[in-house]
Amino acid sequence: MVASGLAGRVALVTGGANGLGRATSAALAEKGCAVAVLDWNGEAAVEAARALAAAGAKSHAVVADVADGAAAEAAFREVEARLGPVDVLVNNAGIMPQERVPHHAQPFANFEAMLRIHVDGTARFCHLAVPSMRERGFGRIVNLASALSVQGAPYRLGYVTAKTALVGLTRGLAIENARFGITVNAIAPGYVLTDVHRRAIAIGKLDHDLYAERTPLGRWGRPEEIARVIAFLAEPASEFVTGALWPVDGGYTARGDAGEEIGPRPEEVR
Repeated sequence: MVASGLAGRVALVTGGANGLGRATSAALAEKGCAVAVLDWNGEAAVEAARALAAAGAKSHAVVADVADGAAAEAAFREVEARLGPVDVLVNNAGIMPQERVPHHAQPFANFEAMLRIHVDGTARFCHLAVPSMRERGFGRIVNLASALSVQGAPYRLGYVTAKTALVGLTRGLAIENARFGITVNAIAPGYVLTDVHRRAIAIGKLDHDLYAERTPLGRWGRPEEIARVIAFLAEPASEFVTGALWPVDGGYTARGDAGEEIGPRPEEVR
């Protein structure tokens, strides 16, 4: 473990068993946190927690659907009972759009599910975590927004709406809690090579080269690159950063041209 201001703190990562969540769980454990890995997939959560424990971290797996209020609260209380009060909350749980058709042609339930999981789930865990953070005078909340929080995209209306709403939620909570030792920030990842995206690329739902070329760095991101920024925002030393949206996207949202040539792309490990 690496000594840091997070040694002995308790972190809860929702959607923590895979992808960005798993990388974040590992990054926080590396800094000395006891990490609760929360996921709807119990087997995956247990496996991720065991991997952290094997690396020397204190960890605990907990199962819940973040959109289920009763289950979410029960899971949160379980974490408190097993590890102690939550100091760091990373709201990573989410789902990806499944249908590449316009909003009006999709079941409206798709839109509602996006809001329940991304917005309601995030707001719920913040609602659970903030009272104890206020009492102790310390808290770090990091919400997973998206590059699509600041851009539009076809066929992803529910996702774009939900991720944009998270930015407003982040700013509001940051202001409400700024005088209580709590910071609240959001991360806006670009296109990252998680297992979910690899599967989408493999079946032709995402064009790897198209998004790599659209990104000024010329490649997709790696989960650990996002996790390192989240871990920084969890540190006590990040205390003057709050209410911010952090693009971690290889320059994706900064690029406003129509696709002009900007140079050869680097070799990339997929």
